[in-house]
Amino acid sequence: MKPYSVTFIHALDYLLRAEGGYVNDPADRGGETKYGISKRAYPHLNIATLTEEQATDIYYRDYWLKAKCDQLPPGISLMVFDGIVQHGSTTAIQQLQRALGVTDDGIIGQRTLISANTTMVSVRFICQRILTQRGRTYARIVASNPSQAKFISGWFNRLDSLMLAVEEVVG
Repeated sequence: MKPYSVTFIHALDYLLRAEGGYVNDPADRGGETKYGISKRAYPHLNIATLTEEQATDIYYRDYWLKAKCDQLPPGISLMVFDGIVQHGSTTAIQQLQRALGVTDDGIIGQRTLISANTTMVSVRFICQRILTQRGRTYARIVASNPSQAKFISGWFNRLDSLMLAVEEVVG
């Protein structure tokens, strides 16, 4: 096993609980998934036989490091990581950028990193602002595709659990 940071392990533990095991609900836009890893994103994988170790490697390499979560404060990194799994990288990063009040170009660059690490407000406040962005994203999804309304309670329950997981690292 790789020497993952405590922050990544905490984020991964939360995410694996939130995503659960194998799912293939035809109404779910995510399609076939296991541990939140989708067949759509990884068509070469046999999703049904995906192991937790393989999912961990994918999450670390393709999500955590690519979004520079290792350079974000704990709590904010969890919000961005979970947002990427739910909404994709560009949207999750834009949600962070809007919460920080920087240009929302969907790219974690130096300006975003500096702002996240030197913000004059609390990490908890930034995370609450990200949650607001996430709620708006869910509302847009349902407005554009009413069949997705059946997932809205679960999505908002996930945001509640996410904020509790943030509280574990920011106190």
